[in-house]
Amino acid sequence: MYRCILLPIDGSPPSEHAGEVGLALARRLGASVALIHVIEPQRYRELRDYQGALERARTVGRALLEQWDRKAQGLNVSCTAQLTRTEPESRPGVAEALVDAGVASGCDLVVMGTHGRTGLPRVLLGSVAERMTRLAPTPLLLVRGADEKPTLFKHILVAIDGSAYSDLALQHADELAGALEARLSVVYVVPDLTQLYSSSSTGRAWMLTDPQQLHAQLAGGQQRLREQGEFILQEAIQRCKHCQQAHTVLREAGRYLIGERICEVAEQEKAELIVLGTHGRTGLRKFLLGSVAEDVAQQGRQPILLVRNPAALTRPDETHLPPPGEH
Repeated sequence: MYRCILLPIDGSPPSEHAGEVGLALARRLGASVALIHVIEPQRYRELRDYQGALERARTVGRALLEQWDRKAQGLNVSCTAQLTRTEPESRPGVAEALVDAGVASGCDLVVMGTHGRTGLPRVLLGSVAERMTRLAPTPLLLVRGADEKPTLFKHILVAIDGSAYSDLALQHADELAGALEARLSVVYVVPDLTQLYSSSSTGRAWMLTDPQQLHAQLAGGQQRLREQGEFILQEAIQRCKHCQQAHTVLREAGRYLIGERICEVAEQEKAELIVLGTHGRTGLRKFLLGSVAEDVAQQGRQPILLVRNPAALTRPDETHLPPPGEH
């Protein structure tokens, strides 16, 4: 499975919580961790001296890394620590520095913290985590909040829709559940055909047809969507080769958004992690806006593992995402 986990450390409560989750996960997987702290002298603008601010940032960074190195050693987790900075000349961002460090360390998973109360999209858009979703060539585990105890991920939920994005998410969820001896819920939410047609020009044209004919057409189409969902779930469960406790959940969207139904199932199933596939090149910004992931991020209380599609990573400066456990 995952062999090296990148843990960005900045001293904030969400970062501290994510660090605890990352170390606990690394211990259970037998993975190593790469601790990284990006020096940000601008945090100490009150010193009114760049060199003084830089030295303060270095001192704080070293102390944080030493603290987390001791925690890793206490858990018998193999650990490396790196202090890096953004260069004023080229002005790369913190996310770029994190990605560079992760690639150099051979990391195949990033664990980051987010502020839970404000809702994930508000935190991510325009933030380091948002850029990480577009730049990182590895899966990204976003841990919400800061006050809860690290989850053991005893029950994992993966939402699929039959696309290549969800197929890769299923692969990662299956392997992770197998490695952690966790239960796995594979969920498919059947879209509501009435909502799809009412929001399209074709649907508005249909509304002018005979109501009985329209009702029969929609009922038949909805049944075909349901059968398609059942087929996708049947195929998905056959591809689960690692998890010994996998089962499927088919749920009708009805008048609710698909993301709302996914969150509802996660609560009913008592899932401790939600796994979703994302569009690789566009990143979370375009994937979230008006999408299923945005709804899950806004309402879900569980950590979210975002898995990118390696087929979309075609730019020469982007690293290809390997299967779990391979570099």
